[in-house]
Amino acid sequence: MESVNSISEVIRFATYEVHPRSGEIRKAGAKLRLGDQPFQLLLALLEKPGEVLTREELQKRLWPDTFVDVDGSLNAAINKIRDVLGDSAENPRFVETVPRRGYRFIGAVTDTRTRKLSTQDGSTGHRSFLLPFGVVAALVAGAAAWFFVRSATNRNPLQRNLTRVTFQPGLQSGATWSPDGRSIAYALSHDGKADIWIQAVTGGDAVQLTHGPANDWQPDWSPDGKYIAYRSEGGNGGLYIVPAVGRTEVRRQVASFGIYPRWSPDSRHLMFRTTGSALPNKVFVVDAEGGEPREVFAGLTRDNWIMSASWHPDGQRITLWGWSLDAEPIRSFWTGPAYSEGKPIRTEIPAEISKIASEVAGPGTAAWADRDSAFQWAPSGDTIYFERSFRGVRNVFRLSIDRKTLGVTGFERLTTGTDNEAELALSRDGKRLAFTSEPEHVRDWIFPFDSTNSRLTGNGEPVTSPGFEAWEGNLSRDGKKLVFACNRAGKWELWQKSLVDGSEAPVAADDAYVRDEPQWSPDGTRLAYLRQDFQNQDNRLVVWEVASREEREVARHSSRAMFVHDWSPDGNWLLATIENPQTQRAEIWKFSSLARRSDGDEQRQVVVPTDSETDLWQAHYSPDGRWIAFEGIKDVPLDSESAIFVAPTSGGNWVRISDGKHWADKPRWSPDGKWIYFLSEDQGYFNVYGMRFDAIAGKAIGKVSQVTHFNDPSLMVGRSMPNVGFSIAGDRMMITMSQRSGSVWVLDNMGR
Repeated sequence: MESVNSISEVIRFATYEVHPRSGEIRKAGAKLRLGDQPFQLLLALLEKPGEVLTREELQKRLWPDTFVDVDGSLNAAINKIRDVLGDSAENPRFVETVPRRGYRFIGAVTDTRTRKLSTQDGSTGHRSFLLPFGVVAALVAGAAAWFFVRSATNRNPLQRNLTRVTFQPGLQSGATWSPDGRSIAYALSHDGKADIWIQAVTGGDAVQLTHGPANDWQPDWSPDGKYIAYRSEGGNGGLYIVPAVGRTEVRRQVASFGIYPRWSPDSRHLMFRTTGSALPNKVFVVDAEGGEPREVFAGLTRDNWIMSASWHPDGQRITLWGWSLDAEPIRSFWTGPAYSEGKPIRTEIPAEISKIASEVAGPGTAAWADRDSAFQWAPSGDTIYFERSFRGVRNVFRLSIDRKTLGVTGFERLTTGTDNEAELALSRDGKRLAFTSEPEHVRDWIFPFDSTNSRLTGNGEPVTSPGFEAWEGNLSRDGKKLVFACNRAGKWELWQKSLVDGSEAPVAADDAYVRDEPQWSPDGTRLAYLRQDFQNQDNRLVVWEVASREEREVARHSSRAMFVHDWSPDGNWLLATIENPQTQRAEIWKFSSLARRSDGDEQRQVVVPTDSETDLWQAHYSPDGRWIAFEGIKDVPLDSESAIFVAPTSGGNWVRISDGKHWADKPRWSPDGKWIYFLSEDQGYFNVYGMRFDAIAGKAIGKVSQVTHFNDPSLMVGRSMPNVGFSIAGDRMMITMSQRSGSVWVLDNMGR
């Protein structure tokens, strides 16, 4: 008997569908032109994803009985495939060239021809699961493994049209709608420069709006249509307003700091937040005509990791989005008054919806690893659209909201693409959703580095596999081994890699804990890291023996902040950040690496006590063990200040290394102890900077020097600063790097 609900066969990857029988390839439902030979070559690669197909194998499949110029024919077919898929040989998303061997497909592939479905007579038949188009899933009520919807009677899938709007090279992001819905403004980042452009949704040439020497991005179109607000990196950076039409050179600054300005519904005020790179935010409101910015919900932003903010449709309230200690996979929303004092209301998420979201998220999701920040209310006030990364892919979801209680009544997934769908924007009428579809590759890179003279000596290269994200990398002191936190389909594990023979292997991988912050011991025989159970709020500092592959618990702490940063030069102590439960400030402690937890509290002590206003992070010993470099984060009236300091291990005054004008993070010593290197943000991108240090006099020498110039999304330091790895060992520098590109797409029928 034939299988029930039989559907035509299809192979999917990213936003593409390949139909083997008809010889068609489609993107978002639109048919693409690809000749027969390139199609057959693509099909061969898709049938064995991750495997290298040699030129000989491909010749036998494509030209078994015909003499052809194999190299020339293969090269031509591969180039055609890459043209159609928007792929490149230098930074492959799909087809990778393996030198002197052949080719392989490196993207995630779903081949429905291999799935089986039980038939009515108990036998098995083949069935595919074809969605209306590759990016957007049908919204089907009752599919409890993926969705929870408001109405159990809404069982008809809704077809939505997806349209690509921008076609320029580089990264097009941050779309915002004109009030009439005819155009979008967005930021184009390419060749180290970002500007605001405007594009009609129906087509035509894009028009450049800003032309300044600095990066201009993060636009927002005022509801009255007159102005566009944006972030500019000119000078020390700030928020500006420019006419949407007319004399765009006439711009006005409304705030000297802040990112992502957002207009109030009446176009009279702007709300903005303070930090990017997945760092916690403060939120401010400023009058569009000028004046001093005013912080909102100060107590809430101090106690919770706030990622984003949005105006409520009534124009009188603001909603904040972030995470707290309850490990809710959707994260938490708080809504409160924008112009008066009042305690914000936390949106309640029913247990059944939270459970379904947890199933979608999968095991190993870590709150500290979140980079998702975009969300927006629908004009009706009964829906929140938001981006969320589950199982290693960022998609667009929406929550149905009760207007009176602000509680969640439904949860739906709107897109299913394997490229990240980010920075969403809803049209003013609530009917169309714009977002950037952006592939992103996050890998640990190694650069040849002369740490004595503070300069790179050549081009870097990625050293971790392209199949997963690699964060928090740490080089062994001899530069021969790398350990990193691996994000595979949303599940976090620790992996180690030999830089001698290229082999990779997991470190104590299981689903019970998330392991992060790995640090090699000086001799490379042990690893220290955190073992965390977010459900039970259980943090443990453990040491892993490389030879025996056994974990040994060194310390356990119930505070919400516990991070391990470094080993002492003799390997006997571990430096860690611990939150003091009395002061709620992060302090630098040291723990005996040789002791077990059962040995008691005498094996731990505070090394660098903090003051009442500063949190201390990222502590690292100098090579001789006499000094500790660390990051100090201090609340200031209008922002948070992050600077690099040095203090003697024996106690004493702090020595400031960075000026505090720009966010500075992750101080690292040069092997000879004469330089302190760190990451700092300027012009919208993080780069490596260095400062000479006189260990005898205990003072900085000269001026800060810039080492790297990663100022383009095509190759930049990773966007989640808490998770970026940064190491210096011998003549090598290791950094977590991100490669991004993407264009703006529009999805319709959102109000239904």
